[in-house]
Amino acid sequence: MSEAPAQPLRRSVWTKKQKLIRLVWDTIGKAFWVLLPGARSSLIRLFGGTVGAGCSFAGNTQITIPWNLDIGDNVRVGELAKLYSLGMITIGDGTVIDTRAHLCAGSHDFTDIRFPLTRPTITIGAGCLIGIDAFIGPAVTLGDRCTVHPRASVYASFGDGADLIGNPAKPAQPAGEPANEHAA
Repeated sequence: MSEAPAQPLRRSVWTKKQKLIRLVWDTIGKAFWVLLPGARSSLIRLFGGTVGAGCSFAGNTQITIPWNLDIGDNVRVGELAKLYSLGMITIGDGTVIDTRAHLCAGSHDFTDIRFPLTRPTITIGAGCLIGIDAFIGPAVTLGDRCTVHPRASVYASFGDGADLIGNPAKPAQPAGEPANEHAA
């Protein structure tokens, strides 16, 4: 009988210090998040993130790693939104991340048998609207003034003013244009 091949070694990408800070964030930090709603921006800053003036975060916003956030001025993050910030997430001034939206800056390399964690960045420009239950995938960059419609899933980058709908997200059809060349 032959022996099963040895499992590949998997190592954490997090240092002991980062693991400890994550533990503190997940316990004490989140308790203060709920108890001191007016201090949410300051709490993110305390844990190493950057947050501009006039930002608001719902009490049940989920932030994985606050030091991987760079948030501009007057950003609003809605109820049950997820900022899965394993990699850096940058959000421009005046952007709205609506209810249940999910920004996912983390994945795995499926081509490697060790399945290592990847932490690609997400960049959202200024004046964007990320709609209800929308998903922004790893390594996506959206330019300024983009709209991601509710439930859209964005896996590619788009420039300024993109109006995105669907899964996978594509530019919405301009009003008055036929949906395809065979339309009457």
